[in-house]
Amino acid sequence: MTAVPEDPGPGDRRPATGAPVGGWRRRWSVRTRALGEAARVRTRRFWDGAQPTLRQLWWTEEPVTPVTTVDRRAPEPLAVPAQGQVYVFLVRATYTWSSETARPELFGWYVDYFQQQAAQRLHRLAVRCAVEVPPHRPRDLHAALTAALAEDDPPPWTYARGEVTFACEPDVTVHLDERVRKLLQPYWEQRIALECERDLARRRAEYAEERDRRDHPPEQPRTAGAAGRARRGSRPDGPVESFTPLEPLLPPPAPRPAPGQRPRPGEPEPPQV
Repeated sequence: MTAVPEDPGPGDRRPATGAPVGGWRRRWSVRTRALGEAARVRTRRFWDGAQPTLRQLWWTEEPVTPVTTVDRRAPEPLAVPAQGQVYVFLVRATYTWSSETARPELFGWYVDYFQQQAAQRLHRLAVRCAVEVPPHRPRDLHAALTAALAEDDPPPWTYARGEVTFACEPDVTVHLDERVRKLLQPYWEQRIALECERDLARRRAEYAEERDRRDHPPEQPRTAGAAGRARRGSRPDGPVESFTPLEPLLPPPAPRPAPGQRPRPGEPEPPQV
């Protein structure tokens, strides 16, 4: 049995014996360039058509918008010695903390870290203002502390740790010492009772005046004619009012005769119309 050799494919063909090798290579080089150019054209067309879809799928990182986190803390009141160093004032403060650079999960930790510094800062300022203020005048200390906060150390107070910055704004109120409150309580009770009595007397006077106006309404004003007649009339206990005419009195007019009747002798004839 004789074996038949298989037909070699295009890639396995070898130049025939005696064929020039340069012509075979030239033909494959031309074909390769033609296939490469066709592939580049197809790739460029595919890329141009796919670019709009790829632009929609591209990842774009938007700029981070800073978010301000706010927290309020109201710690224990600060005891500040008053004038005489016997009694104290109670300074209560509410601290408002805000930051745009702190991460939300670490915000509370930073506030706890800076809270003690802010409390010490306010305590030094309050002690300096309360040296000359009597212990029963918390309003004076509040005014002095507010002025010191506005002029000497204006808020917001800034604190920083690394790249994280915080702003703190204290809101301050001043209260009496409990011992001073007990001493002032009888005085204020008496003062409140006196003010209540005074308000009660004033209200009673206003009510009595209103009732008197309701029971005795004012007289209605008289007209000009009635007032003139009252002035011309004589009063029971006064002299008779004299009357002097400004013009001489004229004689009364003569009676006119009826139509068709002749006037009496001695009477003037009526004027002809």
